Amino acid sequence: MLDQAVHSTEQRSTFVRLGRLRIARANGSPQRVRESLHDLLDHVQRNDPGVYEELKAIAQAFREDERARTAPTPRRAPDAAENSDTATNANTVSGGTFNDPVVLAGSITGGMHTYYGQTSHSGLPPVADWPQLDRANAIALGVRRPRRIADERPLPRYVVRDCDPALDAQVRAAAREGGLVLVTGEPLSGRTRTLWAALFTNLSGTTRILHPAPGTDLRGLTAVLRARGDAECVLWLDDLDGHLGEHGLTAALLAELARLRVPVLATMSDEAYDAHRYRSPAHARLLSGVEPVEVGTEWSPAEVERLAEAAPGDLRLAGAYAHRARHSTPAYLAVGPELLGEWRWARRANRQPLGHRLVLAAIDLARCGWEEVAADVLRRANGLYEGAAPDVSPEEFERALAWATEVRHGTTGMLVPGAGAGTWRAYGSLVEDARDGVPGFGPVPLELWPLALDELAADDAASSAVDVVLERARAVLGPEAETNPEALLTLGRIEEEYGDDEAAEGWFRRAADAGSTEAAGRLGHLLAESREDMQAIRYLEQAAKAGDVRAQSRLGVALTEWSEYWLEKAAEADDAVAAIWLGDLRRGEGATHAALRWYRKAAELGLQVDVASRIGRLFRDRQDYKEAEKWFRIAVDEGDEDAANDLAVVLEHLGAKDEAALLYRQSAEAGSSVAAHNFGIVLNEKGDPAAAREWFARAHELGDYDAAYALGHSLMRENRHDEAEAWLRKAQEVGHHQAESALADLRAARSAHRPDTPAVGTPDNVKA
Repeated sequence: MLDQAVHSTEQRSTFVRLGRLRIARANGSPQRVRESLHDLLDHVQRNDPGVYEELKAIAQAFREDERARTAPTPRRAPDAAENSDTATNANTVSGGTFNDPVVLAGSITGGMHTYYGQTSHSGLPPVADWPQLDRANAIALGVRRPRRIADERPLPRYVVRDCDPALDAQVRAAAREGGLVLVTGEPLSGRTRTLWAALFTNLSGTTRILHPAPGTDLRGLTAVLRARGDAECVLWLDDLDGHLGEHGLTAALLAELARLRVPVLATMSDEAYDAHRYRSPAHARLLSGVEPVEVGTEWSPAEVERLAEAAPGDLRLAGAYAHRARHSTPAYLAVGPELLGEWRWARRANRQPLGHRLVLAAIDLARCGWEEVAADVLRRANGLYEGAAPDVSPEEFERALAWATEVRHGTTGMLVPGAGAGTWRAYGSLVEDARDGVPGFGPVPLELWPLALDELAADDAASSAVDVVLERARAVLGPEAETNPEALLTLGRIEEEYGDDEAAEGWFRRAADAGSTEAAGRLGHLLAESREDMQAIRYLEQAAKAGDVRAQSRLGVALTEWSEYWLEKAAEADDAVAAIWLGDLRRGEGATHAALRWYRKAAELGLQVDVASRIGRLFRDRQDYKEAEKWFRIAVDEGDEDAANDLAVVLEHLGAKDEAALLYRQSAEAGSSVAAHNFGIVLNEKGDPAAAREWFARAHELGDYDAAYALGHSLMRENRHDEAEAWLRKAQEVGHHQAESALADLRAARSAHRPDTPAVGTPDNVKA
């Protein structure tokens, strides 16, 4: 190849000779055509220098290729030493050619000449090494890698775009005639996948594909292609703007590729196309003759319909269809795997674990049926996951939320704004990844279901969402409950709070039978409320034994209610003992009329001695002392020693004080602490404080701690301060309500400032 400094007249002459030769072969009129072509070239040179330069470059490239094709086999030059005699005089070149920068010649004569050979462009592999279309990897050619689970195909089924018929026609035409097919579109519009489908559909599977890296020197491509034999070839240039320039795809190279009938299939972003087509004169000529096929980001109704038809056969397309209203389908399929990968990476301690959990919480809440949630809810939900810190500062939370919502790939964040103010939702593909079982997602934390329902129930505007979450919980936790008692318990809690008690009872029963003590307690309460006491007692006892205090309390109530039921059954069947027990229960409830009824029945059934004092106390409490006296006398006559004190109290009210005093003493001597105290009061009232103090002391010995106060007060009245203080302190220790006041009076008396009238009155009367 000759030096680039060859004069333009020589190049023009060469071009004219080549043109003359081609035209002469075509129509047999070389002279006329030559003259016309010469005039035409002169006109082009004057009016459009740019076009003229391109034509000149084409002609020069053709000349070089023809010279290389027709050159004879080079012969090795004789050794310089063997030709030393003629080396300085052999200055003409004949029978030789250039081979790279080396001149191979039969002889060299004439004056001194210097020639510079141009470096060859042999970095491209031979066509035989290009992959065949039927074995090509679409992802290696630039199609974005989608999510893939198990045995899914590397790419989801292609959904036909509206532009495909026009694109197919261009690809077929380029395959016949050569030329550039260009697909343009916004980022993540699916232009590369669309062009790949057109390539795969319209060209033979044996077509060889060259997919050079951006910036690859393509100037040697035509030489490589001429050695291809009969192989069909295609040049694939994804993101064409990375392949432009003087060493890349030029108008001259494109023309040569067209002459060789090699199609060029390329993609370009809308922004790059606009910049190179309308704002770059160097590339405008290349692109001006191309009609780009535009791929839109938004899908037409027809395209959406075709997506719906394809969705059932591929989870990825199904997810894209489900989220079509929020995310463009190509972006959904392309960005999803990128978001998933970054999210997984963020779980590491030195990355963004809090942001990772916030996104996971949003994903899991969407799986629960609640898609748009407030940031505060995400913060609370974060605490349910393993590795969550007990406390997260506002600054940490804001940083994590900023990371999760940061826009990636110019399209979306992992969390995107919801329709409501201050709400966020997980990007749709991440939710579908979790639902489809992509590794990295576990089951929804059980506590997240009640949390979601509680938050929604507190919001009147979200009441309908409660039903959605409830139905989802049933669908998700139901199957899981077969092997997880905690899932059974969670379902029961949810049904009890937001569903119905019957369903809750069923879940609690299964959980309790599987060993859950919490479920047993909850079930016991439900059964007790529904009056299924025997079953309630069984489950309440299970929980009570495990330390459930609420169950212990409810068990006691249940047992009491259950015993009342059966006692009443027995008492109505004339069982005297049951009647007494039932009377005691009713009296404890304050139902004195019902208690009296059952006591009278027990007396009628032969247990009069057992109920006489009970009946007497009921009449005494009513202040019916005559009737009370009657029943207490029956009790005393039957040997009930405790009844003697009760009879004495009644007799005092009836004015029979002497008989009352005898009965007090009789009962006290029989060991009644209350009677001893009462007898001491009687003696004190009769003016015998010394004797009274003896019975107060005896009452204290028998267990009547109030007697300590009476004794201390009696001693204080006689200024026996030390002894009085000792007894009053005993009364204080057992909580006597007047002991503190009496001790204050005692301190005043000791300081000679005792009030004229003691603050403390006479000892308490405990006769009743």
